[in-house]
Amino acid sequence: MQTISIPFRCCADDAVFITNIRKLYSAAVRSAYANAVAHGVARKQKELRGLVKARHAGGIVDAWVLHCATLEGMDLRRARPDGKMVFGTRAGLERRRKGLIGRDEWRAMRIRPFCSRGDKQFLGNRHFRLALDARTCLFQMYGRKVELDLVAMTGNAGVVLRQAAALAAKKKINLTFRIDATRLHVTIDPDDLPAHPQRRRPVNPLPGRTLGIDLNPNWIGIAAAANTKDPGSVESTKLLDHALVKLDLDKDASPELVRETLAAVCDRAISMARKHRCGTIVLEKGLGKLRSSGRSRSLNRLLNYWARTVFVAMLTRRARLAGIDVLEVWAGYSSTIGNLAFDAPDACASASEIARRGIARLAGIKDVLPALEEGCVSRLWKNGKVPAELGAWQDVHRTIKAAKIGYRRPHPNVPLGARGSDVHGTQLFCGNAVVRLGRRHLPGLLFRVAAAKADKAGRISPSQSWNVAWASAPTEKSV
Repeated sequence: MQTISIPFRCCADDAVFITNIRKLYSAAVRSAYANAVAHGVARKQKELRGLVKARHAGGIVDAWVLHCATLEGMDLRRARPDGKMVFGTRAGLERRRKGLIGRDEWRAMRIRPFCSRGDKQFLGNRHFRLALDARTCLFQMYGRKVELDLVAMTGNAGVVLRQAAALAAKKKINLTFRIDATRLHVTIDPDDLPAHPQRRRPVNPLPGRTLGIDLNPNWIGIAAAANTKDPGSVESTKLLDHALVKLDLDKDASPELVRETLAAVCDRAISMARKHRCGTIVLEKGLGKLRSSGRSRSLNRLLNYWARTVFVAMLTRRARLAGIDVLEVWAGYSSTIGNLAFDAPDACASASEIARRGIARLAGIKDVLPALEEGCVSRLWKNGKVPAELGAWQDVHRTIKAAKIGYRRPHPNVPLGARGSDVHGTQLFCGNAVVRLGRRHLPGLLFRVAAAKADKAGRISPSQSWNVAWASAPTEKSV
């Protein structure tokens, strides 16, 4: 699903009317959440909807509003089944308990956006009518009409809104609307728009090829891999191409800037997948749980300032429009195995192993860990003899960690203040071509292996560049 948020304006009386509807809707959602489970058994939708209507019907909202509130309460209860969700955020509740905020401010924090789910039999939605030019939206409840003046949306967002408005007027698609104090959020299924601006011609995939992505706090590794012989063997896996993205975002970057940067990364990944005819993009499972709440505030900001779930949702939507599937696999020990097996920077080596696991999963292999035959680690080890030849990858990982042996291949190091582009790959950038990720003012750098041909300008081959990197790299690198 794709959601477009549009700032709106309306008169003061209409704003008060919308706020009152949001208050009643929020109370209905809380009631649905609290009563979604009875005696350890989930209530049926019809039973729960009847309970919510018995408590909140008869006001300024109609039955469809209470139906949508019931569905939202059930969704929240599935996401938080213990019934201990705090409406208004737990941090706000603590501030209220300490007397740092008043009652009115706390009540305002508990007001949720009003959501009206789509119904194409009613021109896309029962309460909202989006104009064909997407500049106004009419909101109606029990005969009361409110006209919302919308900001003109340009680019792909404007194209999508105008297409959606035209199709909704013909009763062909559903449009879900959410409204808060300042913005109108329109949710559309991209598959319903045949002329979506981000739709690409479907790729004709080759068997045994996938694109892997490894996400880190400040780096994203992208790697295309192929294995048509033995998906369970890392030695049979060939690294076709790789790229390394340095996000280079400030810790206080705005959500809009973070989303725009992640969108540029998604486009780079999809373009690489199409270039090598990879029909599947593979991610590590459980990315939404990567959060930090320890004592180090700097580490917490570094790990939490960009949303991995947003990136996964954005990548999934854009990949579907390009005819590419997205698969999640278990990624335990992928950094260790990838750095041993593939000649690429740390994040790209891990992405190569994730791509190989995607190939194994598509081949029907349940255990995505590669086979560890006798002598496998010794053949892959780059710095001489491995401490001991062990029987499982878990033992290999623990042994290398306990011995404090550097196994991560270093990321290219851009000197401080070097913000320009270097598309030729000089020694300054360790044999990597560095270009900006997106537009001129969009933060982020994209590292690609430079051309292998050397000349008088000091350009070096990729193999030479890694020798230079290893000569100046520390024995251990953490990301």
